[in-house]
Amino acid sequence: MTDLPQPFYTEWPRGRRPAAQAFWHWHSALVEPTVPRGTAADAFFDQERARTEAGESLHLVREEIYSDAYEACSTHDLSRKLLGAQVEAARVLHGETRFESADELETFVRLWALPHARLLAGLADLTNSVQIGWVDELARGFFHFAHLVSLPQDLRKDRLFVPLEDLRQAGVSIDQLREGRVDESVRRLLWKQGVRVRDALAQGRSLVNDLGFRQRYALKRYWLGMLALLNELERREYDLWSEPLELSLFRRAQVYLQIVFGRLRL
Repeated sequence: MTDLPQPFYTEWPRGRRPAAQAFWHWHSALVEPTVPRGTAADAFFDQERARTEAGESLHLVREEIYSDAYEACSTHDLSRKLLGAQVEAARVLHGETRFESADELETFVRLWALPHARLLAGLADLTNSVQIGWVDELARGFFHFAHLVSLPQDLRKDRLFVPLEDLRQAGVSIDQLREGRVDESVRRLLWKQGVRVRDALAQGRSLVNDLGFRQRYALKRYWLGMLALLNELERREYDLWSEPLELSLFRRAQVYLQIVFGRLRL
């Protein structure tokens, strides 16, 4: 799988594009958090979250990254608590990353993916509770899709974004996933993760009707592209290891026609 795109990084009017990119730089900078040597990790993340919400200098990310993110919040009247929530989530990304249950994973997603999506939604003037509900569902779908198709790469970093209870129910070990030994148990496990993606995308698709042309086109492109890749993964019997997960030129052309002329359907 090639590097995944950053949805809604560039698809903005000129006056809002720098803020969207600042929020993406912030989010991306927290993916590989580093704790200063000799510092207790829990205390460090507590302090960094408090400093983020107060708009103060940080050790966790570079100055230009936090300065631009703070400025974007100030300019567009968005809460720095949405930045701080992501710092809290980054605590889980320090060292080995595991989630015992679906509830634990959801707690992480609520702190990591949803606040980032809500900042971008704020730039698009999506503010009512119904719209935010759709935004949250799409954020879940995008998150679970990204970590389904990047499962082998995540495991090389000692990260797993599939609940351990799902592995036990399917009879799959982490070593089996690391080695890419695809059998019916692995297919059943990954099918379940794909269902999680499809459910979230279905719950959030109505947002497309509330977007301007540029964001509407972008959402359709990402939404339909993810579904096409899920279908391709199913066609390959959930083998993420043998070759990159990509669409053929013919399938890409079909997706493009759906973007231009079709509706968002599962």
